[in-house]
Amino acid sequence: MQEHPNVLIFCVDQMRADHMGCAGNKSIRTPSLDRLAEDGVIFNRSYCNNPVCMPARATMFTGLLPRDHGVRMNGQSLRKDIPTMPGILRDSGYSTHACGKLHLTPWVPDVSPPDVYSYPECMKYWNEGLLSEFPVPYYGFETVDFVGGHTCYAYGPYVEWLEKQGGNRGMLTESSALQPPSGAPQCYKMSLPEELHYNRFIADSAIRKIRRSQGNRENPFFIWCSFPDPHLPVAPPAPYCDMYDPGAMPPPKSGKGEIDRLPSVYKQVLDGSFRPNGTLNTGVEDSHWQEMIALTYGMVTHVDTEIGRVVKALDDTGLSSDTLVVFTSDHGDMMGDHGLLWKAFYTFAGCIRTPLIVKVPGITSGHRSEDLVSQLDLLPSILDICNIRDPADSWVEKKTPFSRGAMRPLLSRPGRSWRNSWAESQLPSVRLS
Repeated sequence: MQEHPNVLIFCVDQMRADHMGCAGNKSIRTPSLDRLAEDGVIFNRSYCNNPVCMPARATMFTGLLPRDHGVRMNGQSLRKDIPTMPGILRDSGYSTHACGKLHLTPWVPDVSPPDVYSYPECMKYWNEGLLSEFPVPYYGFETVDFVGGHTCYAYGPYVEWLEKQGGNRGMLTESSALQPPSGAPQCYKMSLPEELHYNRFIADSAIRKIRRSQGNRENPFFIWCSFPDPHLPVAPPAPYCDMYDPGAMPPPKSGKGEIDRLPSVYKQVLDGSFRPNGTLNTGVEDSHWQEMIALTYGMVTHVDTEIGRVVKALDDTGLSSDTLVVFTSDHGDMMGDHGLLWKAFYTFAGCIRTPLIVKVPGITSGHRSEDLVSQLDLLPSILDICNIRDPADSWVEKKTPFSRGAMRPLLSRPGRSWRNSWAESQLPSVRLS
């Protein structure tokens, strides 16, 4: 592996850590991720630092806790004066590219008049034609092929690409579903063909970047390949929508009488008097839980297919031996466990455990680590493996910029590199039969 390896990070949205074959799930098919685990290291105890999209992604990009980077909930922009992972790599000679979802600024900003350069991820700006190209640089990315939203409300440059391919936005929606929806919460079978899906648009963008980088060892690439799935609405296209039998899906997990042992806010969620993210957690039939899981599995397998295409491009160009590959998610999903839908402030494993697979050429492969890791460790690990000095090393005298809740100086990033997790003696085998 070269001194400054290429970096390819696959990030998915709202995927549980146990929704992979290599994580011990016998019902789901994830051959690309299983192969990545066989060639690398899978972390069994990987957690998000906030189970909500924007705070979690801001932590991955900055290596800081939400109290320090300032993004505590969705709808808050990441500060522009905090060094980010793509920015540090760009300043160190990397060619930086993002494809897919970013979610570093709000998609529904509460500002007037419109401010397209401060909020280039705004759905309204794209849908009304105020934006036609993504403005760069953006938090360190030199180029961006952006996809905003999820399933029925996807937006951005992808929509223009979709129409040029002969498709239309209506094919993404529930009104055009392959079958009448059953009533399972936000679940349907998308009529859009697989080859016109935004997952294909995103994977193709990463593949183009990889192919253009072949033979360029002076400027290694950093690719943030971010799929919006398997986030709700749960709507895979064919053949993935029919790949799993709902009746064969394992039921959600819950404990007898657990509601009496949980904080009172959970009672409010379960009786419908409090609706996190506007989601009603009552009245879901057992068959609907299973359908939701089956369709989610379909979405995961769909993403797995596109990840396989991107990894194959690394192999075909001969860049695999010089590329660090990471697969992770911003947070998990309750999927009916404990009677809860989707994600919120929940601290159950389904919501806060995240998948993490790391492949570093030349490092021991086919193993699993029990080390406790979090999203704080992503940035320092990438810099360590890429032999780049962390600019946070010079933060000794820099006070936290936030007056409200300021507690201590920012001495350095609190995360640590994964490097110590690769000692052969610590890693039992993860090879699949």
